[in-house]
Amino acid sequence: MQRNQVTAAAFAALLFVGGAAVGALGHRYYAATTVIAGSPEVARHKYVQEMQDRLKLTPTQLTQLETILHETKAKTRAVRDSYQPQMLKIKQDHIDRVKAILTPEQIPAYEKLVAEREQRSREQDERDRRNANATH
Repeated sequence: MQRNQVTAAAFAALLFVGGAAVGALGHRYYAATTVIAGSPEVARHKYVQEMQDRLKLTPTQLTQLETILHETKAKTRAVRDSYQPQMLKIKQDHIDRVKAILTPEQIPAYEKLVAEREQRSREQDERDRRNANATH
Protein backbone atom coordinates (compact mmCIF):
# COMPACT_ATOMS: atom_id res chain seq x y z
CA MET A 1 0.00 0.00 0.00
CA GLN A 2 2.83 2.40 0.89
CA ARG A 3 4.50 1.73 -2.46
CA ASN A 4 1.30 2.56 -4.37
CA GLN A 5 1.01 5.88 -2.56
CA VAL A 6 4.63 6.80 -3.36
CA THR A 7 4.12 5.83 -7.01
CA ALA A 8 0.91 7.85 -7.22
CA ALA A 9 2.57 10.88 -5.60
CA ALA A 10 5.54 10.62 -7.99
CA PHE A 11 3.18 10.33 -10.94
CA ALA A 12 1.17 13.34 -9.76
CA ALA A 13 4.36 15.39 -9.31
CA LEU A 14 5.58 14.37 -12.76
CA LEU A 15 2.22 15.27 -14.28
CA PHE A 16 2.28 18.67 -12.54
CA VAL A 17 5.86 19.44 -13.69
CA GLY A 18 5.01 18.35 -17.25
CA GLY A 19 1.90 20.55 -17.29
CA ALA A 20 3.85 23.52 -15.96
CA ALA A 21 6.52 23.02 -18.64
CA VAL A 22 3.93 22.82 -21.43
CA GLY A 23 2.17 25.89 -20.03
CA ALA A 24 5.41 27.87 -19.88
CA LEU A 25 6.35 26.92 -23.42
CA GLY A 26 2.85 27.73 -24.65
CA HIS A 27 2.93 31.13 -22.98
CA ARG A 28 6.35 31.86 -24.43
CA TYR A 29 5.12 30.97 -27.92
CA TYR A 30 1.95 33.03 -27.48
CA ALA A 31 3.85 36.05 -26.17
CA ALA A 32 6.36 35.88 -29.02
CA THR A 33 3.68 35.68 -31.71
CA THR A 34 1.56 38.48 -30.25
CA VAL A 35 4.53 40.83 -30.13
CA ILE A 36 5.45 39.96 -33.71
CA ALA A 37 1.90 40.48 -34.87
CA GLY A 38 1.28 43.37 -32.54
CA SER A 39 0.39 46.94 -33.34
CA PRO A 40 2.84 49.79 -33.94
CA GLU A 41 2.26 50.82 -30.34
CA VAL A 42 3.49 47.45 -29.12
CA ALA A 43 6.57 47.79 -31.29
CA ARG A 44 7.13 51.32 -29.98
CA HIS A 45 6.79 50.19 -26.38
CA LYS A 46 9.21 47.33 -27.02
CA TYR A 47 11.69 49.75 -28.62
CA VAL A 48 11.48 52.19 -25.70
CA GLN A 49 11.84 49.35 -23.21
CA GLU A 50 14.89 48.00 -25.03
CA MET A 51 16.46 51.47 -25.11
CA GLN A 52 15.74 51.85 -21.39
CA ASP A 53 17.12 48.41 -20.50
CA ARG A 54 20.23 48.48 -22.65
CA LEU A 55 21.20 52.14 -22.44
CA LYS A 56 19.94 52.89 -18.93
CA LEU A 57 18.28 56.11 -20.03
CA THR A 58 17.71 58.81 -17.46
CA PRO A 59 14.15 60.06 -16.96
CA THR A 60 15.07 63.20 -18.95
CA GLN A 61 16.43 61.09 -21.81
CA LEU A 62 13.32 58.93 -21.73
CA THR A 63 11.12 62.02 -22.04
CA GLN A 64 13.27 63.31 -24.90
CA LEU A 65 13.08 59.92 -26.64
CA GLU A 66 9.27 59.96 -26.36
CA THR A 67 9.24 63.46 -27.88
CA ILE A 68 11.49 62.33 -30.74
CA LEU A 69 9.27 59.31 -31.42
CA HIS A 70 6.13 61.46 -31.35
CA GLU A 71 7.61 64.03 -33.74
CA THR A 72 8.92 61.32 -36.08
CA LYS A 73 5.49 59.72 -36.19
CA ALA A 74 3.91 63.09 -37.02
CA LYS A 75 6.41 63.70 -39.84
CA THR A 76 5.81 60.21 -41.21
CA ARG A 77 2.06 60.77 -41.12
CA ALA A 78 2.45 64.11 -42.94
CA VAL A 79 4.42 62.46 -45.73
CA ARG A 80 1.88 59.64 -45.96
CA ASP A 81 -0.97 62.17 -46.09
CA SER A 82 0.77 64.10 -48.87
CA TYR A 83 0.86 61.12 -51.21
CA GLN A 84 -2.55 59.74 -50.20
CA PRO A 85 -4.45 61.37 -53.11
CA GLN A 86 -2.06 59.80 -55.60
CA MET A 87 -2.45 56.41 -53.94
CA LEU A 88 -6.24 56.69 -54.10
CA LYS A 89 -6.03 57.49 -57.83
CA ILE A 90 -3.81 54.44 -58.41
CA LYS A 91 -6.21 52.29 -56.39
CA GLN A 92 -9.23 53.52 -58.38
CA ASP A 93 -7.37 52.87 -61.63
CA HIS A 94 -6.68 49.33 -60.43
CA ILE A 95 -10.37 48.77 -59.64
CA ASP A 96 -11.45 50.17 -63.00
CA ARG A 97 -8.97 47.98 -64.89
CA VAL A 98 -10.04 44.84 -63.01
CA LYS A 99 -13.71 45.62 -63.74
CA ALA A 100 -12.83 45.96 -67.41
CA ILE A 101 -11.74 42.32 -67.58
CA LEU A 102 -14.76 40.96 -65.68
CA THR A 103 -18.06 39.86 -67.08
CA PRO A 104 -21.18 41.86 -66.16
CA GLU A 105 -22.17 38.98 -63.85
CA GLN A 106 -18.82 39.13 -61.99
CA ILE A 107 -18.81 42.88 -61.38
CA PRO A 108 -21.33 42.94 -58.48
CA ALA A 109 -19.37 40.25 -56.63
CA TYR A 110 -16.14 42.15 -57.25
CA GLU A 111 -17.68 45.40 -55.99
CA LYS A 112 -18.81 43.58 -52.86
CA LEU A 113 -15.30 42.20 -52.38
CA VAL A 114 -13.80 45.69 -52.78
CA ALA A 115 -16.31 47.12 -50.29
CA GLU A 116 -15.49 44.43 -47.73
CA ARG A 117 -11.77 45.08 -48.09
CA GLU A 118 -12.37 48.83 -47.70
CA GLN A 119 -14.39 48.20 -44.54
CA ARG A 120 -11.64 46.04 -43.03
CA SER A 121 -9.10 48.70 -43.92
CA ARG A 122 -11.19 51.45 -42.29
CA GLU A 123 -11.64 49.33 -39.16
CA GLN A 124 -7.89 48.70 -38.96
CA ASP A 125 -7.17 52.42 -39.42
CA GLU A 126 -9.63 53.22 -36.63
CA ARG A 127 -7.99 50.68 -34.31
CA ASP A 128 -4.58 52.16 -35.13
CA ARG A 129 -5.85 55.69 -34.38
CA ARG A 130 -7.41 54.61 -31.08
CA ASN A 131 -4.20 52.85 -30.07
CA ALA A 132 -2.11 55.86 -31.08
CA ASN A 133 -4.34 58.20 -29.07
CA ALA A 134 -4.21 55.89 -26.07
CA THR A 135 -0.41 56.12 -25.98
CA HIS A 136 -0.40 59.94 -25.94
